[in-house]
Amino acid sequence: MTNSTEPESQKLRPIHLASVGACALGLWFDLAEFALGNILSAVFSAPPHNVAPHELSTLLSAVYLGAIAGAFVAGWAGDRFGRRPTIVVLMVWIAFTSALAAASPNIAFLTAVRALSGLALGAYPPLMAAYLTDILPPARRGAMLMITVALGATGPLVLTFLVRWLTPVAPLGLDGWRWAFVLCGVLAVLGALIFLRLPESRAWLASRARHQDSNLSEEENGPGGDVAQPGDTTSNSGQLSEGGFLDARIRFLLFLYFLTPWSTIGFPLLSGAVLIKKGVSLSESLLYVGVSSIGPVVGAILAGLVVDRFERRSVLAFTGFAMALLGVLFGLAQEAVWLMATGFLVNLSIAIFLPVLVVYAAESVPAAKRARATAWSWGVRGFGATLVPLLMVPLLHGYGVTALFMVMASTLMLFVAFLLRYGPAGAAGRAVD
Repeated sequence: MTNSTEPESQKLRPIHLASVGACALGLWFDLAEFALGNILSAVFSAPPHNVAPHELSTLLSAVYLGAIAGAFVAGWAGDRFGRRPTIVVLMVWIAFTSALAAASPNIAFLTAVRALSGLALGAYPPLMAAYLTDILPPARRGAMLMITVALGATGPLVLTFLVRWLTPVAPLGLDGWRWAFVLCGVLAVLGALIFLRLPESRAWLASRARHQDSNLSEEENGPGGDVAQPGDTTSNSGQLSEGGFLDARIRFLLFLYFLTPWSTIGFPLLSGAVLIKKGVSLSESLLYVGVSSIGPVVGAILAGLVVDRFERRSVLAFTGFAMALLGVLFGLAQEAVWLMATGFLVNLSIAIFLPVLVVYAAESVPAAKRARATAWSWGVRGFGATLVPLLMVPLLHGYGVTALFMVMASTLMLFVAFLLRYGPAGAAGRAVD
């Protein structure tokens, strides 16, 4: 845990940089595998595949369906057994499912494997945020998290261009998207090996020590002894007494997260299919998607320079409004330059919005329940993300591009209004428990 009264505690040390590097690698292949949904939506929307809309919707939803269960289980495990060992298990699982996806014989098998992949893919980002929130100096927390995101955001960019290059070549007779899964699996193994050498979060260790001390005191004094004071909500391995975990703050975060996937997932996931519907070829669609994927890298780098100078709530409100406006402009655009420009800016805004939201949530709760709060909120986001392709793909095909982006904009404006009305300012640059 960081003590903001000691100047030494504000300094970045080699272990901080090593942790950021390891987390960035994990985020690289995590985001890359999620971005494969966008690639798959374009690949299976064009000849020779041209799968039925309901099959495509199910394929795209599968990874988010798995993410729901994975986030809830991993959040509990992160608070119970530690952030680091839980992350190692997630990476091993990603490596296993990536290998299965690369060998998928048909779309039904691929859909099932994507659901299994989601168990880990959906759990990693919030656990990563909880780990970094625990260990990073308060004055550098936001900036270093944005650097992590900037490095990780190159994953979708590299993978998109890799698939575009490999698709006509098909080395060893394998499709380009299959090679993308192979790469992600190899990197997941490497990430697990690196995390095995990193230390556990001191904040988590301190919360466990407090729990053990309270258990010892209870054994000595008996139930009802001088252990749990009024208002003390933590006991039983860091878990809260019944009703204590889902307090007003947690319920606020859960609702806030539910409003995010309709745009932050919907746009990256369906922009390829939108371009196909606008008459853009598959090759050109992948090019546009690749160019727009540069946005997260640029956005995260720029945000890292100033993110700790502004309250989290203000940043979230601004980027939420920007995404709503830019998304509508993308839906109306027809010319290549405007499609790439607006797509780039939407992805840039998403790259600022999501990590700030994650750190905003992590800073809002104490260490004893930080993994659960961030992961469960992410799980609720995953539930919404599961609905996105199931509802948005038929909306796109039935009512057109404009209707799709109006729905996205509406959810973002509701997010901004709810945040400004009920949300705390955040803890930018300040120490947290």
